[in-house]
Amino acid sequence: MQNGVLGMVGETAVVTKEVAGRTQPGSVLTRGEEWFAVSMVPGEAIAPGTTVVVADVDRGLLVVYPTGE
Repeated sequence: MQNGVLGMVGETAVVTKEVAGRTQPGSVLTRGEEWFAVSMVPGEAIAPGTTVVVADVDRGLLVVYPTGE
């Protein structure tokens, strides 16, 4: 089990500000905190209110994808 920000991989979050590519990071809420995030799929924007999964952490940005629910 990893601690800290790397331990967030696999956790779910809710988009609070549209998440898009690296040039337009959005925000997600997880662990009771707001984090900057980008979409795992290039060119895909994820709308606020969408539940996402943290796939990776890259230079302090959470890399996320929608759960499909």
